[in-house]
Amino acid sequence: MKDLTTKQREKRNSIIHAAAAVFKKYGFKKTSMADVAKASGKAKSSIYYYFASKEEIFKAVILSEARIYREIVLKAIATAETPHEKLKSYIMIRLQTDKILANFHKALNSTYLKQIKFVNKLKNIYDREEFSIFRDILRSGVNADYFKIYDLQYAAVGIVTAMRGIESTLLHNPEDPLMEEKVKNILNVVLYGIIKR
Repeated sequence: MKDLTTKQREKRNSIIHAAAAVFKKYGFKKTSMADVAKASGKAKSSIYYYFASKEEIFKAVILSEARIYREIVLKAIATAETPHEKLKSYIMIRLQTDKILANFHKALNSTYLKQIKFVNKLKNIYDREEFSIFRDILRSGVNADYFKIYDLQYAAVGIVTAMRGIESTLLHNPEDPLMEEKVKNILNVVLYGIIKR
């Protein structure tokens, strides 16, 4: 990216913000540069000054949403007190940010978008970071004698896999007023199992 003045960065960011709304509404495939220009209130030539293509704008939108998502997740985890609360916070953030960071979540879950090279690369980075976050939470639980885990890597893979399945099931009804209670109950099953002790 070329060096930009503060004013130019602000214009570029306003284009990214407008493009995020357009991509969210129409999807990547149906959105055109003309749509982005119209939404941002700028001429198409202005859009091309900052971005060479629709793919480049989409990449900027996804990276912007990815940064926001990461900040929200890390803040939620840092403020939770117990490892159990950290896991619950992480899961709730995933469910709650699906709407406001729709492009990021669509990019991670769309088979079509994964064909775009940078989306596939981002998905790999996201997966590694997610497993790392879960391992860290589990490790802190083991160190605090809160969890008994023999292999952190396998435990992280198992929980992440379970959470992705839970997430896709619960997202069918994102306005569910009992969402938090359902997540808590499912998390209890994941963490404590169903075997009578």
